[in-house]
Amino acid sequence: MSRLESRFLEKLGDTWETATPGFCVQAFHRGKKIVDIEVGETYRYYDLASLTKIVFSATALMMKADEKIFRVSDPVSRWVPWFPEGTPHRLRDLLSHTAGLTWWYPFYKAVAKKTNARTSPEEAWEVFQSILKRKVLADVKKSNLKEEKAVYSDLDLFMLGIAMESISGTTLYTVWSEARDRMDLRDTDFHRDNEPKRAVAKYAPTEKDSSWRKKVLQGQVHDENTYALKGVAPHAGLFGTLDDLSQFGLLLRKSMRGEKTKRFASPETVRLFTKRAIPRTRGDWALGFMMPTKGGSSCGPMFSLDSVGHTGFTGTSLWYDPRRDLLVTLVSNRVYPTRENKEFQTLRPLVHTWIAEEV
Repeated sequence: MSRLESRFLEKLGDTWETATPGFCVQAFHRGKKIVDIEVGETYRYYDLASLTKIVFSATALMMKADEKIFRVSDPVSRWVPWFPEGTPHRLRDLLSHTAGLTWWYPFYKAVAKKTNARTSPEEAWEVFQSILKRKVLADVKKSNLKEEKAVYSDLDLFMLGIAMESISGTTLYTVWSEARDRMDLRDTDFHRDNEPKRAVAKYAPTEKDSSWRKKVLQGQVHDENTYALKGVAPHAGLFGTLDDLSQFGLLLRKSMRGEKTKRFASPETVRLFTKRAIPRTRGDWALGFMMPTKGGSSCGPMFSLDSVGHTGFTGTSLWYDPRRDLLVTLVSNRVYPTRENKEFQTLRPLVHTWIAEEV
């Protein structure tokens, strides 16, 4: 253990014990690993939750943008057949969460009624779209894009998922598989049909679900809507390792620093997606990526306002600060045994601050 890691653990003390059963954290300064620590009860694989939004959806769209198939300024109606033409909604509005769509909706209740154990993820996705359509069209009628403040919405990602299939001419899972193979993320994948790919004991349990599934969730996605979609979705569903998450972060870092690599999108496209997309008065978003909110960010106060990243509901996150050239990746199962425990929201920025103080 390095001196830096020892000092980090001294600062950490026992503050984590009421926030999560355990967590794993890695940090890279100037591309060199400086922290690699596991605390408490840890596992090989974690439910990455909303990190799916950047590891899959934003990244796949960046790769497709390099192919000149679409532009972020394209009307949503160009790529979503049933979206009303003549509206001002653009793909960039979905990516910056300013399209005026509701933040969340319990679609799983209606989807589950129309599917069964033999329904594939692709069939469930088709069923889901007819349900989603009614909700989205109602929101669009009420939206005013000139005044909309950012509302972090899963519905934005659902719409981007439909657009991705149109842009790529193939299924969501195939789009993911191509991106995964290109990035060489060998230990990261969706669990199709909600079946774990490896022994269940290797996965961090998330929650004792007493309201719907009536079991401890371990190796099956925590997000209800993704579960109803048979494990594959554009907003959640990826399971992976901390090492793979850090590998993704290092590829992102390389492109943000202007270094070309065949394994990731071009620096020009990455620069477009990782710069501020909306005024601070409307929210703190690049295209698909979170940016720090001054005075209240999950990456703490020491990360610059140019930083980009994302969080996951289960207790996962990735943040990269291009000014400090500092990458921090973190996985946990803070929702076990219950999502009602909110103390991780206090711990996570402290973890980032203690690491940033050392560099």
